[in-house]
Amino acid sequence: MLRKYIIQIKNLVFLSMKFNYLYIILILTMSSCNNSNKNDSKVIEGKIIHSVYFWLNNPDDKNDIETFETAIKKLMKNSQYANKMHLGKPAVTEKREVIDNSYNYCLIFTFNTYKDQRIYQDEPAHLIFIGEAKHLWKKVLVYDSIQEAI
Repeated sequence: MLRKYIIQIKNLVFLSMKFNYLYIILILTMSSCNNSNKNDSKVIEGKIIHSVYFWLNNPDDKNDIETFETAIKKLMKNSQYANKMHLGKPAVTEKREVIDNSYNYCLIFTFNTYKDQRIYQDEPAHLIFIGEAKHLWKKVLVYDSIQEAI
């Protein structure tokens, strides 16, 4: 009689292990079939793309450069509404009629909504940046675009 119970228990354990194994296979299969991973997308994250180009008054002045870079990096660190960001200088690409690389810095922020972009305009981090750096630039151009299905 004891032997019969031991055999039944072994069968239950085996059956339980079999179901656990099938469950693990099922989970792995489902997760590997998920092709909607945002990190694999080539599309820039964010509904609103906010591109800002700066021309400095004295682009060769080391103090001005340091002051500007410190202020803009502080903005990037402290903004609560920018989703993704990029700070760069003109790339040394082939000279062509359609390329304007006369600017000194390019800042790109993405925002998830129009509301986020609007609130950012009055955000303390943004206003502090303007107060600290406005005297350093002679020109700023902003290009905002919205992600549309094309």
